[in-house]
Amino acid sequence: MEELIAKRYAKALMESCSKKELQAIENALSAIAALFSDWKVKEFIISPEVEKSAKEEILLVPFQNAGKKFENLIKLLAEKDRLEIIPALANELKIQRALNERKFDGVVYSEFKLSDSELKKIAEALSKKVDGEVILHQGKEPYDGIKVEVNTVGIEIEFSKSKIKKQLIENILKAI
Repeated sequence: MEELIAKRYAKALMESCSKKELQAIENALSAIAALFSDWKVKEFIISPEVEKSAKEEILLVPFQNAGKKFENLIKLLAEKDRLEIIPALANELKIQRALNERKFDGVVYSEFKLSDSELKKIAEALSKKVDGEVILHQGKEPYDGIKVEVNTVGIEIEFSKSKIKKQLIENILKAI
């Protein structure tokens, strides 16, 4: 449900803001969304016992340079008791901006470190596929093979040892 509501707000922001304003709003929303990982902060923000004006003030003070539209957005979300959608809104705005600008970030997971040239080759191949610019980063989590994720366009490519082994066993069993 939060995602559907967040999509409406993100669409309105995309239609009414300049690229610079969108970047500032996305940065501020992402910073606030990161705070939601602390349950105490989240509990405070969604608590009906805390005054809306207090919530607004706490969320707006650190981001005074984010612009008037960001301020109005936070006030509107507080007024409508929708501050809890901020993480979903930050994510949706990031996705919408990426689709609009045709710039996509992705992550490559593997058990070994890939060179910059290897990452660049994979990114170039994906860029042709999605008709946009793909920038890949090496993920920190080890993976028993290689996995490429570009979440904003729904791409996930993986080659894992365990998956290949499983498919090989299935094919042998079918042949018997």
